[in-house]
Amino acid sequence: MEKADIPEGLEFIVDPTDKKKHHYLLAATKKMTVSELRSKLEWVADRMSVIRDAQDTL
Repeated sequence: MEKADIPEGLEFIVDPTDKKKHHYLLAATKKMTVSELRSKLEWVADRMSVIRDAQDTL
């Protein structure tokens, strides 16, 4: 998986229960307050999107 643009202290790791290693989890890699974690997760969520009905604009 390519390096993603995510906030410091968060990292994508392979799901240890996925034998095929196709699923990833977003994990906190350093100690932070709940408010810091919430802020970083909101930042990630703001940048995630699902494109629906893209054919209409193409």
